[in-house]
Amino acid sequence: MKEKQNQNSRSLKWDSNGELAQKDLSELIEKLKNVESEDTSSELSRLGTKLNTIN
Repeated sequence: MKEKQNQNSRSLKWDSNGELAQKDLSELIEKLKNVESEDTSSELSRLGTKLNTIN
């Protein structure tokens, strides 16, 4: 019997330059902010803001 794949999970997409695709990086930062400590979450917010100003 075949295993059912979790439809909520998906692979991260990578750009040709080897960096994580913009959308996936933004989603990853948001998810990590929800589970990390306050200090780490603050740093993730800073990185997310920096990320948004680059593009």
